[in-house]
Amino acid sequence: MYARRTQGRWRRRSGRSFVLPLGVAVLLALLPALARAQGAGPDSVTLAWTAPGDDNAIGRATTYDIRMSTAQITIANFSSATPVTGAPAPANAGTRQSVKVRGLTKGTPYWFAVRTVDDAGNWSGLSNVVRFDWVFDTAPPAAPSGLAASRVGGGNRVQWSANGEPDLAGYNVYRATAQNGTYTRINAAMVTGTQFTDSAVPSGVDQLWYKVTALDVSGNESARSAAVFVNLLVAGQAGEWNIQTGYPNPSRGSEPVSLPVFIASGGTAELQVADAARRLVRRIDLRGLSTGPQTVVWDGLNDAGRPVAPGVYTVWIVAGTDRRSVRVVRTP
Repeated sequence: MYARRTQGRWRRRSGRSFVLPLGVAVLLALLPALARAQGAGPDSVTLAWTAPGDDNAIGRATTYDIRMSTAQITIANFSSATPVTGAPAPANAGTRQSVKVRGLTKGTPYWFAVRTVDDAGNWSGLSNVVRFDWVFDTAPPAAPSGLAASRVGGGNRVQWSANGEPDLAGYNVYRATAQNGTYTRINAAMVTGTQFTDSAVPSGVDQLWYKVTALDVSGNESARSAAVFVNLLVAGQAGEWNIQTGYPNPSRGSEPVSLPVFIASGGTAELQVADAARRLVRRIDLRGLSTGPQTVVWDGLNDAGRPVAPGVYTVWIVAGTDRRSVRVVRTP
């Protein structure tokens, strides 16, 4: 049924092109590892893929049609293969998605493929076809990297760089009151993005430390990341200015960097950005900001209005003889 509807229709509609799904799984040597099928129990398998768009890599498709068979799936026999139930609604293009398929016969090889349809009824071609032969994945993802943490309102924001594993499911965030203390998971549900706000900050502690782990669709959890900390001492109450780690960090050359600062009452201060050779490249005047926690945005430009080169920069908050600093990494 679907093969007949697809002929000559999916390729173009009013000048718009519809892209193929990026894949349920990849076993083909010439294709990038976009996703996979992975055993999830004695009679189950988890399929993972990256959502396509409605128009090229923009928007979202309307419906997934996922099929399975005990024989190789082709575009010709796709409609006669068994439908897989329980698939999620398509998410925005580029989003990782998955579905768990139950009721399989252990030891029997299965093939899986997917097609998508857009809001005008245009069907995509066939995704890459994956064979699942009950080989279980026990290898965990890599530990997350690029962690940064900062005060945001009454909580702490933890950010990190995205892992690149095709079967990545999400992340867990752990917290401790000392760098080498006991870390406890603080997210109730798995985090699917690359930041988490700890809104239940305990009282009576001076610092909080955070680590993050990555999880794949098979439930394998990575080692914990390097630790980052947030200073909970409220600078400014004693007449002190303060600055916290900026975000995103690292940041690309076109991205601005948000720098949480504490503005003390009385006096003036400025931010000074210095490169790795300690050359001053930018000054940002902080006069006029209200007392208390604020966020100052550095646009990545120098005092001449030109983008700074990729590298490591030190951002100082300077108020009289008081100087505090954080490091910012700029990437191409």
